Amino acid sequence: MNLVFRPYTNTDAKDFASAVIASLDTLRPWLVWAHEDFTEAEARQWFATTHTLRQTGAANELGLFAEDGRLLGGAGLRYSSEQTHHCSIGYWVRSSEQGRGIASQAVRYLVDLAWQSPERDIVEILAAEENAASRRVATKCGADFIGIQYGLIMLDSGPVNTAIYHFRRPQ
Repeated sequence: MNLVFRPYTNTDAKDFASAVIASLDTLRPWLVWAHEDFTEAEARQWFATTHTLRQTGAANELGLFAEDGRLLGGAGLRYSSEQTHHCSIGYWVRSSEQGRGIASQAVRYLVDLAWQSPERDIVEILAAEENAASRRVATKCGADFIGIQYGLIMLDSGPVNTAIYHFRRPQ
Protein backbone atom coordinates (compact mmCIF):
# COMPACT_ATOMS: atom_id res chain seq x y z
CA MET A 1 0.00 0.00 0.00
CA ASN A 2 1.31 3.43 -0.91
CA LEU A 3 0.85 5.89 1.93
CA VAL A 4 0.18 9.58 1.73
CA PHE A 5 1.93 11.54 4.48
CA ARG A 6 0.50 14.98 5.20
CA PRO A 7 -0.39 17.30 8.05
CA TYR A 8 -3.89 16.85 9.42
CA THR A 9 -6.58 19.35 8.46
CA ASN A 10 -9.78 20.08 10.36
CA THR A 11 -11.71 18.10 7.74
CA ASP A 12 -9.90 15.00 9.09
CA ALA A 13 -11.32 15.45 12.60
CA LYS A 14 -14.35 13.17 12.20
CA ASP A 15 -12.28 10.33 10.70
CA PHE A 16 -9.55 10.80 13.32
CA ALA A 17 -12.01 10.60 16.22
CA SER A 18 -13.70 7.57 14.67
CA ALA A 19 -10.35 5.84 14.13
CA VAL A 20 -9.33 6.42 17.74
CA ILE A 21 -12.60 5.08 19.14
CA ALA A 22 -12.59 2.08 16.78
CA SER A 23 -8.99 1.30 17.75
CA LEU A 24 -9.15 1.49 21.52
CA ASP A 25 -8.38 -2.23 21.76
CA THR A 26 -4.85 -1.63 20.44
CA LEU A 27 -4.29 2.05 21.33
CA ARG A 28 -5.55 2.24 24.88
CA PRO A 29 -2.94 0.04 26.49
CA TRP A 30 -0.13 2.29 25.18
CA LEU A 31 -1.45 5.78 24.45
CA VAL A 32 -2.92 7.67 27.39
CA TRP A 33 -4.69 10.20 25.14
CA ALA A 34 -6.88 7.52 23.51
CA HIS A 35 -10.22 7.18 25.29
CA GLU A 36 -13.75 5.99 24.55
CA ASP A 37 -15.22 9.50 24.33
CA PHE A 38 -12.57 10.97 22.02
CA THR A 39 -14.22 13.85 20.15
CA GLU A 40 -13.79 15.73 16.91
CA ALA A 41 -13.01 18.82 19.02
CA GLU A 42 -10.12 16.95 20.66
CA ALA A 43 -8.88 15.92 17.22
CA ARG A 44 -8.99 19.54 15.98
CA GLN A 45 -7.13 20.63 19.14
CA TRP A 46 -4.45 18.02 18.43
CA PHE A 47 -4.21 19.18 14.81
CA ALA A 48 -3.69 22.79 15.96
CA THR A 49 -0.97 21.60 18.34
CA THR A 50 0.78 19.68 15.56
CA HIS A 51 0.75 22.77 13.33
CA THR A 52 2.28 24.85 16.14
CA LEU A 53 4.92 22.19 16.81
CA ARG A 54 5.80 22.13 13.10
CA GLN A 55 6.02 25.94 12.91
CA THR A 56 8.29 26.13 15.96
CA GLY A 57 10.50 23.27 14.76
CA ALA A 58 9.69 21.07 17.77
CA ALA A 59 8.05 18.25 15.81
CA ASN A 60 6.71 17.09 12.48
CA GLU A 61 3.50 15.14 13.09
CA LEU A 62 1.78 13.72 10.03
CA GLY A 63 -1.39 11.87 9.23
CA LEU A 64 -1.09 8.52 7.48
CA PHE A 65 -3.58 8.19 4.65
CA ALA A 66 -4.37 5.67 1.94
CA GLU A 67 -4.31 6.95 -1.63
CA ASP A 68 -8.12 7.01 -1.57
CA GLY A 69 -8.03 9.41 1.40
CA ARG A 70 -8.82 6.95 4.23
CA LEU A 71 -7.15 7.93 7.49
CA LEU A 72 -4.93 5.05 8.59
CA GLY A 73 -3.21 6.58 11.62
CA GLY A 74 -0.49 9.02 12.50
CA ALA A 75 3.26 9.26 12.91
CA GLY A 76 5.75 11.95 13.64
CA LEU A 77 9.19 13.12 14.52
CA ARG A 78 9.85 14.91 17.79
CA TYR A 79 13.02 16.96 17.95
CA SER A 80 15.08 17.23 21.11
CA SER A 81 15.55 20.80 22.29
CA GLU A 82 18.67 19.75 24.20
CA GLN A 83 20.35 17.45 21.67
CA THR A 84 20.21 18.71 18.10
CA HIS A 85 21.66 15.42 16.85
CA HIS A 86 18.75 13.42 18.27
CA CYS A 87 15.03 12.98 17.48
CA SER A 88 12.38 10.37 18.18
CA ILE A 89 9.57 8.72 16.25
CA GLY A 90 6.07 7.92 17.43
CA TYR A 91 3.34 6.14 15.46
CA TRP A 92 -0.08 4.55 15.64
CA VAL A 93 -2.22 2.71 13.11
CA ARG A 94 -5.96 2.17 13.37
CA SER A 95 -6.78 -1.39 14.42
CA SER A 96 -8.52 -2.34 11.16
CA GLU A 97 -5.35 -1.52 9.16
CA GLN A 98 -2.72 -3.10 11.40
CA GLY A 99 -0.54 -5.91 10.12
CA ARG A 100 -0.21 -4.40 6.63
CA GLY A 101 3.20 -2.77 7.02
CA ILE A 102 1.81 0.74 7.49
CA ALA A 103 3.76 1.52 10.67
CA SER A 104 6.96 0.16 9.13
CA GLN A 105 6.48 2.26 6.01
CA ALA A 106 5.86 5.33 8.19
CA VAL A 107 8.98 4.69 10.28
CA ARG A 108 11.16 4.32 7.19
CA TYR A 109 9.72 7.52 5.73
CA LEU A 110 10.37 9.44 8.96
CA VAL A 111 13.90 8.11 9.36
CA ASP A 112 14.68 9.28 5.80
CA LEU A 113 13.09 12.64 6.64
CA ALA A 114 15.24 12.93 9.78
CA TRP A 115 18.41 12.34 7.77
CA GLN A 116 17.56 15.38 5.62
CA SER A 117 18.82 17.48 8.55
CA PRO A 118 22.61 17.07 8.51
CA GLU A 119 22.93 17.54 12.28
CA ARG A 120 20.79 14.50 13.10
CA ASP A 121 22.77 11.39 13.92
CA ILE A 122 20.28 9.36 15.99
CA VAL A 123 16.60 8.61 15.52
CA GLU A 124 15.03 6.88 18.51
CA ILE A 125 11.96 4.77 19.06
CA LEU A 126 10.72 4.24 22.60
CA ALA A 127 8.15 1.51 23.24
CA ALA A 128 6.71 0.11 26.42
CA GLU A 129 8.52 -3.17 27.08
CA GLU A 130 5.24 -5.09 26.78
CA ASN A 131 4.20 -3.39 23.50
CA ALA A 132 5.27 -6.25 21.24
CA ALA A 133 3.76 -4.73 18.08
CA SER A 134 5.69 -1.46 18.32
CA ARG A 135 8.86 -3.30 19.21
CA ARG A 136 8.44 -5.54 16.13
CA VAL A 137 8.13 -2.45 13.93
CA ALA A 138 11.39 -1.01 15.30
CA THR A 139 13.22 -4.29 14.73
CA LYS A 140 11.69 -4.87 11.29
CA CYS A 141 12.83 -1.41 10.19
CA GLY A 142 16.40 -2.11 11.26
CA ALA A 143 16.68 -0.18 14.51
CA ASP A 144 19.27 -1.37 17.00
CA PHE A 145 17.95 -2.45 20.39
CA ILE A 146 19.78 -0.35 23.00
CA GLY A 147 18.23 -1.69 26.19
CA ILE A 148 15.45 -1.33 28.74
CA GLN A 149 15.10 1.67 31.02
CA TYR A 150 12.44 2.25 33.62
CA GLY A 151 10.22 5.32 33.51
CA LEU A 152 10.73 6.83 30.07
CA ILE A 153 7.08 6.09 29.23
CA MET A 154 4.17 6.87 31.52
CA LEU A 155 0.96 4.89 31.12
CA ASP A 156 -2.25 5.24 33.14
CA SER A 157 -0.78 2.68 35.53
CA GLY A 158 2.34 4.82 36.01
CA PRO A 159 5.91 4.56 34.72
CA VAL A 160 6.84 1.36 32.86
CA ASN A 161 9.94 -0.33 31.52
CA THR A 162 10.77 1.19 28.15
CA ALA A 163 12.54 -0.52 25.27
CA ILE A 164 14.94 1.84 23.48
CA TYR A 165 15.79 1.48 19.79
CA HIS A 166 18.14 3.61 17.72
CA PHE A 167 18.76 4.26 14.07
CA ARG A 168 22.17 5.78 13.37
CA ARG A 169 22.91 7.93 10.37
CA PRO A 170 24.43 5.82 7.59
CA GLN A 171 28.09 6.61 6.96
